[in-house]
Amino acid sequence: MPSAKALKILVVDDQQTMRGLARQCLKRLGVLDVALAASGDAALELLNQKKFDAVISDLNMPGLSGIELAEKIKSHPVLKSIPVFLATSDAYRDRVTEGQIDHFVAKPFSVQDMREAIETHLGALT
Repeated sequence: MPSAKALKILVVDDQQTMRGLARQCLKRLGVLDVALAASGDAALELLNQKKFDAVISDLNMPGLSGIELAEKIKSHPVLKSIPVFLATSDAYRDRVTEGQIDHFVAKPFSVQDMREAIETHLGALT
């Protein structure tokens, strides 16, 4: 069971308000180490600098999309074990094929969706 305070989560979204909402939800769960990236390329830079326990990425972003970011993470020899949660509305889920991502998180973000995604892939939060 991971301690929420010990988790390191990377949130990737081109909209500042969504990054802030995701951070707020994670903090309500007790996750204090939340890094933010405004693009897929910025996320890859951060992933090469620091170890993260999970990545929560928006689906639709200019440049590198959430799916493309997930593909790069899952094909990387070191990063491939990091769970990738894709944030999207139900309307876009059909764009994603199995294996590209580990979990869907509904937008707008909710504490319960965040908890479910984290606990499904990392274990019950303490």
